[in-house]
Order: sequence, then structure tokens, then C-alpha cells
Amino acid sequence: GDTDSCPGLVEAAEDSDLFLCEAAYQDGRDDHFNGIHLTGGRAGSAAAEAAVKRLLLTHIPVWTDTKVLLEHAGEQYDGHLSVAVSGVTYSV
Repeated sequence: GDTDSCPGLVEAAEDSDLFLCEAAYQDGRDDHFNGIHLTGGRAGSAAAEAAVKRLLLTHIPVWTDTKVLLEHAGEQYDGHLSVAVSGVTYSV
């Protein structure tokens, strides 16, 4: 979905096995946008705060570099981290 950092996001994800989290914005490039989407770093922070077991980033536009998102998310979250891939199924 479309979200930015908020207490409800962390509350909804708390202790989840799989946190499917949007990360449409790129840290450093899109920092001036607030209240609409997460960056990789903000998604990683939410995952860490919620103590999720796995973070799967999604809702990523083609102009956003997934490698950069993973790098920035990984700076905040040290658990299992990946990017959702169209057509792939994920087991929980």
C-alpha cells in the first residue's frame, strides 16, 4: 500500500513473520517527499522497530533502484531482507 512512517505501521507489523512493505522512494533522492511513501531506510526502520522476522519490499517503481533500497533498508534492519518479484510465491 501507500504509506509513510507512522505508529500504526509499526503496530500493524509488530512481531510478524513476513512484513510486506512498500518502499517507493529512494533515500537521498526523495527525502523531500513526506507523508506518501517509505524509502528503503524508513521501511527498514519500521521493520526493526516492529521486530519482524522477514522484510519483503514491494510497490517499487521502475525508476527506483532496488539495490539502493536494499542497501538502505539493510542499514536499519538486520533480519532477512529481499525485494518482492512478480510471479514468485512466498511461504510464511
